[in-house]
Amino acid sequence: MRKRLFTILIAIATCVVVLGQEEMVFTPQWTAQAQFAGYYVALEKGFYKREGLKVHIEHPYASNSCINMLKRGECQLITQPLISAIRQIDKGLHLVNLQQTSQNNSEMIISNRPIKSIKSLNGLRIGHWKAGYSELAFIMALQHGLRIEWIPFVQNVNLFISGAIDATMAMSYNEYFQLRMSGIKIPNDHMFCFADYGYNIPEDGLYVTADYYATHKTAVDKFVKANREGWEWAAVHPEETLEIVMKMTKIDDVKIKKKGERKNSQDNKVEDNHHE
Repeated sequence: MRKRLFTILIAIATCVVVLGQEEMVFTPQWTAQAQFAGYYVALEKGFYKREGLKVHIEHPYASNSCINMLKRGECQLITQPLISAIRQIDKGLHLVNLQQTSQNNSEMIISNRPIKSIKSLNGLRIGHWKAGYSELAFIMALQHGLRIEWIPFVQNVNLFISGAIDATMAMSYNEYFQLRMSGIKIPNDHMFCFADYGYNIPEDGLYVTADYYATHKTAVDKFVKANREGWEWAAVHPEETLEIVMKMTKIDDVKIKKKGERKNSQDNKVEDNHHE
C-alpha cells in the first residue's frame, strides 16, 4: 500500500512539474545548420527542461522569415545579426538583445578576380542572400559610392560556380566551405573579409520583444542560461554536436517538404477552381 501511494505521489509531482513548465517557441533566422548548434544541444541534452522550460524550435523558410513569425506571435524568441536587429528597431519593432552569441563578423565577398581594395568591388555583379542579412554590404557600398549590381539568391553558391555573377556574399563558416568542397580554388586575394576593412560588427544575437521580456523575464533568463550551457557543451563535444545538428537538419528538411507539399496542394486547388 505504501509503495503504491509513493508511486502515485511521484506521478502527481511529475505532472505538477510538467504543467509548471514555461512553454516557448524559438526561431533562428534561417534553416537548420551548425550556426545554431548551441540551441540544438540545449534542447537535445535537456538543458531547457532542467530550467523548467518547454522549448520548441521552429525554423523559418524562404517565404516566412523569423521576423514575420515573431510579429504574428508564432514564436517568442529569435536570432538576428546585430545590424538587422537595429534596422528592425528603427522600423518600430521594440526588440531586446538577451544574449550576443557572436562577437565578430564572418561576412565576406568571394570574387572571381583579385580584390586589392574596396574600390575593386566597383562595377561587379555580386550575389546576396534574398532572405536579407546583407545590410552591411549595402551600407559599405553606399559609404564608398560603389556601383554594384546586387543579384539575390536563396541559399546556395550555384550562381557563382556557374559564372553567372562576378562575386558572391559568403560566410566564412558556411558558403566559403561550400565553394571549397565544390572544387573551387579561392586565392587569398580573391576574398574580401568585412572585418579586415573596418566592418567587424558582431553578428548573431538572441532577441525578444520588449513586451515579452517585461512579462516573462524569469523564463527568458533561464533560456539564456541554458543556451550558454548548450554552446559550452558543443565546444567541448564537437563530434556529438555534429550528430545533433545533422539530426535537426533532417527534421527541418522533412518539415520544409511537408510545407511545400501543402503549398503545392493549395496552389493546385486554386488553379482547379479557376478552370471551373
